[in-house]
Amino acid sequence: MKNFKVKLSEGSGESPSSIGQENTSSAPKRRLSGRKIYFMIFAIIAILILAATLLIPQGAASIPLNVNYTVGEKMVYDATMTSSFQYGNSALPTGITSQLPNNTSINMQQTIEVTGFDGEYYTLNHTMTLSTNSKPLSISLTEKMNKTGYSAYLLNLGSTQQEIPNDGVTSTSYLAQLLSKPEVKVGDSVEVPFPSGNSSIGITGDLTMTFKGIQDLTVPAGTFKVFRIDITSNNLKMNYNSPMGSLSNFTPANITISLDMNSQMYIEYGTMRQIKSSMQETVSMQSATLNYGMSTNMDMTLIEHIAPS
Repeated sequence: MKNFKVKLSEGSGESPSSIGQENTSSAPKRRLSGRKIYFMIFAIIAILILAATLLIPQGAASIPLNVNYTVGEKMVYDATMTSSFQYGNSALPTGITSQLPNNTSINMQQTIEVTGFDGEYYTLNHTMTLSTNSKPLSISLTEKMNKTGYSAYLLNLGSTQQEIPNDGVTSTSYLAQLLSKPEVKVGDSVEVPFPSGNSSIGITGDLTMTFKGIQDLTVPAGTFKVFRIDITSNNLKMNYNSPMGSLSNFTPANITISLDMNSQMYIEYGTMRQIKSSMQETVSMQSATLNYGMSTNMDMTLIEHIAPS
């Protein structure tokens, strides 16, 4: 403090006695207060820089949405699905309702092989082996998918193939509608109308798809760079008018279905290959014959990826 007074007196041109008559405690306090202000400003700037570093790149990251498979590659998935059922207000005979299941569990392994690409459409062979409560069941089908995700399916029946009808639900999926966009940003939300091409089914409501951050995800098949899509349903309802309703007392003419769905999908960045997914779904059906409820959980994970030789 003494050195401070000497330097100040030399620069001021005043006598040491006049300086000594000042309130010597006030100047250091003012200088200390100024330092505190500077420290506060620097701290605020540092916090803003940190926030920008964490948040801005996350929201600005672009996600390309074109399918990019390689001919000859194979993807093997394990999937499990568990469901529970509730029945009420049944007009069916007791002997029938007593045989309806209260719950079921299905384990499935699916192999998808990319067998061809003609410049517009990929040819994907699906082989699904299901283990239900009874005996194993194997199903195979062929999928034709273009680079924007639109698909048509052929069910393999022995040596013949039967095209699955384009009912607007299977072949014009929400994923195909989504992939019509060239890219999205992390943080974007997209409203996707639930498709319906069947005149006997009236569908209202839509799906919200929200794109989450890019991350590395490790599954049994390896570690992949992925982005996450969260899918939620919004007041999704279906009204079905059965053409067989007038032929039997047990076949309802009108069925109303409410569906509540939440799904999380992890998609590989740059290829759109599905790496992992989880879905929770609740379905409620009302008709003159039977009220029915179902709760389902389904998980699917890539366990092996075989590159073309």
